[in-house]
Amino acid sequence: MSGSGKSTLSAKLIAYLNVNNKKVLYLDGDEIREKVDYKNDFSIESIKQNNINIIELCKNNINSYSYIIVSVIAPFEETRAYARKILGKNYIEIFVNASLKKLTERDTKGLYKKALNGKLKNLIGVDIETPYEIPNNPNLIINTNIQSEKKSFDKILKFISEKKI
Repeated sequence: MSGSGKSTLSAKLIAYLNVNNKKVLYLDGDEIREKVDYKNDFSIESIKQNNINIIELCKNNINSYSYIIVSVIAPFEETRAYARKILGKNYIEIFVNASLKKLTERDTKGLYKKALNGKLKNLIGVDIETPYEIPNNPNLIINTNIQSEKKSFDKILKFISEKKI
């Protein structure tokens, strides 16, 4: 969800991969959304469409990069299953988890305050209209409630090393 640490960990991973001479494409959900007509529509359908657009970008670029790092809120199992189907063995799902309480405390963009005050509709995981479906079987879970940024990043590096990704 917003503020969980996805972008922070992605930036660290990209820097690490770049230092190790890997060709990396970074796709950020917010940046992709800014380029489309529904950028301010956070309905279930527009969220799913944004995720599908990102999956298609990955599919179209998969042979051009060593790694494609995607930092996006993917709240629905339906779109995660679609990504698995389209990208196959190249799809690795890392669930960056944090409690709503912790996210509200961090509130890096002020979104939770707005949503809880009724000034922002459809905030994923807050509004009942846009729930966050916990992933059924992610490849890796990072819990930023209890893990520091360093420990979280080290866990990702260990995973990459062990899986020879």
